This record gives sequence, C-alpha cells and structure tokens, in this order.
Amino acid sequence: ALTYFLSNPYDDFSLYILLKSPFFSIDEGSIVKAVNSEGDCLFSKWRKTRDGSEKLLDEWLLKIQQVPLSELIEEALSRTKAWEFFHEAQQRANVKKFIKLVEDLEADGKSLLKIRDFLERTEERADEPKANVNTEGMDAVRIMTIHGAKGLEFPVVFVPGIDEGFFTKAGDSLIYDTEGKLFFKYVPQSAVRRMDEDFILHSRKENEEQKRLFYVAVTRAEQAFFLTGRWSENNNSFLGFLKQGLGLNRVEPGAQSTEHRDRKTENRKQKTKKGPQWGTSVQLEGLSVISEQEIKALYKKRPRPKTSKAPSAPEKFIPIRVEKPLIWNAVTETIDIRRQHGKDWAVLGDVIHRLFEDISNGVITEGDMRARAQKLLMTKGIVNKQNERLLSVIGEDVSLLQEKGIWQDVIMPRDNSFSELPFVLGSGDTVYTGRIDRVINEDGVFKVYDYKTFPVDKKEMSYLLKGYASQLRIYKEAVKNLFNAEDVRSYIIFTHTGEIKEAG
Repeated sequence: ALTYFLSNPYDDFSLYILLKSPFFSIDEGSIVKAVNSEGDCLFSKWRKTRDGSEKLLDEWLLKIQQVPLSELIEEALSRTKAWEFFHEAQQRANVKKFIKLVEDLEADGKSLLKIRDFLERTEERADEPKANVNTEGMDAVRIMTIHGAKGLEFPVVFVPGIDEGFFTKAGDSLIYDTEGKLFFKYVPQSAVRRMDEDFILHSRKENEEQKRLFYVAVTRAEQAFFLTGRWSENNNSFLGFLKQGLGLNRVEPGAQSTEHRDRKTENRKQKTKKGPQWGTSVQLEGLSVISEQEIKALYKKRPRPKTSKAPSAPEKFIPIRVEKPLIWNAVTETIDIRRQHGKDWAVLGDVIHRLFEDISNGVITEGDMRARAQKLLMTKGIVNKQNERLLSVIGEDVSLLQEKGIWQDVIMPRDNSFSELPFVLGSGDTVYTGRIDRVINEDGVFKVYDYKTFPVDKKEMSYLLKGYASQLRIYKEAVKNLFNAEDVRSYIIFTHTGEIKEAG
C-alpha cells in the first residue's frame, strides 16, 4: 500500500489501507469523517486532519524523488514503529524479503512505476514462497511444498512419499498451443488417450516437469537428505526416477545386488537379515538404502534400569526463573553489495567465494577454475555475453592476486588452514553464527582473512575498514574460542584491487 500510494497519491484505496495499517493505525471512524469532507481525493481531504500523519506522507512523497524506495520503506517502518507490529519471526522475514525484492528491482534499474507494475502483476501469485526464517537455535521443523522450497537450503531435508504416483493435469481434456494457435481436445476414452499423440506429448512434458521438481527437492539439503516411501512397481513417481537413475532394485532373501556384492569384507561377515533388501547399481559416496526393520533397529530404545521407588517428598513451590531468550544473529556484511554495486556483483561475489573455497580445499585446480566458474554462473541464471563478461572479471581478479603473491600465500592449499570455517559464538544474550572465508595457522599465529569481491576506490578504504571492523572482531573472537588461540590477526582482501589490509 505504501508503494502504491507513493507512485500515485490519488490512489484512494491504497491510502485507505496505508492509514489503517501498522504505519499509522488510524481508526475507521476518522477515515470515514475525512472521506465525507470536501476535496478531490482522499489525500487532499486527509491533509486537513492535522494529526501529524499528513506531514509524514508529504515528507515521503518528497523523499521518494531522491531516496531509493527500499530505504524509504525501512525508514517508514522505523519512524512509525511499525516494526513492533511484526514481532513474529515469519512476519519479519516476509517484510525483509519484500524489501530485498524492491532492492533487486531498483538494482535492475526499475523505476517506481515499473516496481508498482511488477507488484500488481505478481501479488496474486499463489506459488510465491514465504521468506526463509533462520530456525537455528529453535526447536522446530519446517514443513513446506517443494515449490515453496525453491531457492532455500536447509541442513537436513526429508522428502516422504516418494512412491506416490504422478497425476496428469489434463484428464480427459487438453488445451495446447501449436504454431501459435490454441487448440482444445476432448477424449473421454482412456484407451484412446493412451494412443493419442497430443496426450502422449503432454504426458512426456509433465514427466520432465516432475524430474525438474525432483531435482529441486534433492538439492535443498546442505548436510543430509532423506527419501522415504514404500516399494512399488509403479515407475511414474520419484521412486521410479531412482530406479531409472541409480538402478535401485529390490533384492529378495538369498539374492544379491551389485551393492551387496561390492560391500567390504567386514559387512559380508554380518548375519543375513530376514526380509527383502534394496540395492543400487551405482555407487555413490554417502548413499545408503535401508529397510524399515533396519531403521527400527537403529533407534531401538534401551530398557530402562529398574529403580526402587523412593517415598514421595512433601510438595514445594519453587519460583521459576524465566531466562531472557537468546538473540541469534547471522554475521553478514554491514554494507549491502546489491544496493551499492548491483545484482551482478552480488552474484559474482558468491561465485568467487565458492571458487576460492574449492581451490583452498584442493577440490579443483587452477586449470579447472574457468569451467567451474562458468557452471556456477549458469546455475544463477547468468548466460551468454553476461557470463563471458563476469568470467573475464574473475580471470582479471585472479591474475592480479597471483601477481601480488596473495594467491600463493592465502588462497592456494596450505597445511593448518581452513576455508569457509563455520562458527557459533556466544556473547552475552546474543549468539553469532557465520562462516569465515579463510583461517591460516602460522606457527601459533592465527590469521583470519575475509574476501571483499566488489569494486573499491582507494578513497573508500578507510571507511570500509571501519565499517567491517566489528565483523572482523567477531571472527577473531570466534577463532580464539575454536582453537584456544592467543594471537589472532584479521585481514581484508579486496580481490578487485589486489590489496590486503589489516582490520578489526
């Protein structure tokens, strides 16, 4: 409503919603009274109320000419204390996601009217997922559809019911587009539909869509991924994809699959289990297929030791001390790269961090970097000329770091070093979480490195070092706790200029 009003002050309905919203919390009676007064629109009528809200509205209409919409929304939330209304974690995350969406649109050069047009076209979209809420430290399980999980990642993911078959959306009728013309086909006989070319083509397209959906599901997990279901001969399901891709098969007692034949010697010594087992023709590290009986055996509860029942003590009322809940804070950069430099630099920064991590861990060599970078960019929707342009920037940054020796001293694999080191640091009632780009232990001196991958002017250096000082201090404290280290030093590497500066 705020965005719509700022783009068109004559939009009476948006102003009505805005006045009733947590920004102002104006009662219905006051708005109705203003509506019945003289004026050509609600805004001109509301200006006569003189309750202070009209001054804020005028101020925002002036500011929107010079200030980005995303900043103005954040300012409005703070000045009117509307943030207090969004006290629930999911609500706050949704608001932040909306602000981030506006930032992205502004980074792409969209005007206020273009942003409004985009919001009007997408506000009724049912498949828009909720914002990703940081559940770290919360005793909670998030349940969502695969569509809703697009773009999100979680430490552990479960996908149940992989044996459930897919159901075609066409039924006995089909609407399809051929050579720019729209056709409608109705075939009530299922036997005829199975032989009809158009229905067959539609079925194949839906099957490919299910494969893409399955890919989304299996790529949401960061640490562990579980698929559950019953064995079924129906291959029109996620289970069918596993049969096709991994050679998943059912092994009856007495028979052996490829997986069973290739097990290590110690596994062969185990007693044969009763009931059917499952195996795969493809060997993948970390992949295992276990039965319901094996799961129950893993989690079988130990019998509780018998204890003698002590005589009951007299009842006492003990006051309970209510602890203040901890605040979980993900350590991120204090300067928004998207807002300062645009979306491309944010994407590029993520890709460079992934490349440096793979190089430092010995996952890839310098010769593999271009192919790896190209693949990472493509997964983020960067293709063709834009892909080549960003690949060129990466190549130039790496060459500059190699020329100045930073590449050899910091990025390349080294003993007693860590890349993307995760940490959890408690400080008072706040718990900080995050990842440190690089940590190197040189004879008891721990050196912390943080990569900044966006373009930097030398005049900005002192400002940036001050801006990132608190972030680096948290990193240093985390390293001290992790390694019981006394001497910890922190540095920022500006990859685009090939400079390294001590900070924090």
